[in-house]
Amino acid sequence: MIAGKEGIHMEGRMNLFSLQGRECACFVPNGGIKGKLPVSVLCGWGMKDKMPGFAVELPPMLLFFAESEGNRDFTPWPSPGLREEEFTGEAVGYLSFLTEAALPFLEEKFGATADRDKRALLGYSLGGLFALWAAGQTEAFGRYASLSGSLWYEGFAGYLREMRLSNGTEFYLSLGDREEFGGPPLLRTVGERTREAVSILSGKGFAVTMEWNRGGHGKGVDARWKKALHWAGGRLTQSGSH
Repeated sequence: MIAGKEGIHMEGRMNLFSLQGRECACFVPNGGIKGKLPVSVLCGWGMKDKMPGFAVELPPMLLFFAESEGNRDFTPWPSPGLREEEFTGEAVGYLSFLTEAALPFLEEKFGATADRDKRALLGYSLGGLFALWAAGQTEAFGRYASLSGSLWYEGFAGYLREMRLSNGTEFYLSLGDREEFGGPPLLRTVGERTREAVSILSGKGFAVTMEWNRGGHGKGVDARWKKALHWAGGRLTQSGSH
């Protein structure tokens, strides 16, 4: 069952609806472009309210967000939590929702492209972990961005070394320059793990953009999103888009 409502916002319209029991939001640019629209899927928190502002500075593309529970939906396998919570490792289910339900719906309802090179998956924190993990699980996207990704996650470096990727896949990673100096010991490995991820992906022959930001994990989050979306927008809307 899909229920929705629309409102006009700046350079496009926000569409709010429910899909397979998840609350979703899709920003659709006014006027569109010739052919099918590129898509950026955002994995984070509070995206529904932020997407119209993000979109003002971007070339025309769909921005999509679906409700998630990070400790469950963004974690690739079970792992002890950092505090009282547990990471239940149910990312497979969330990825299936995106690729089997959300993307086909965006194609049918809003004219989204089916071209993987014009689709990006971006995530912040555990969402950034999810985005990089998903690159080894699906060919639905050609561009992946991990913003302050939780790459300290147990076993993830080994996963990156072993995962196979399609030719032409591109990556964007970013991190705050103070993130590796605070929090529990495991979190303080994030700088080392992020540099390692860049090295692993580059060593596999893939284009990797790494950007350092000022501050810790929670500083300037919106600005980090804008930088990543600018990176994605430049690649998704370049000449030859469908």
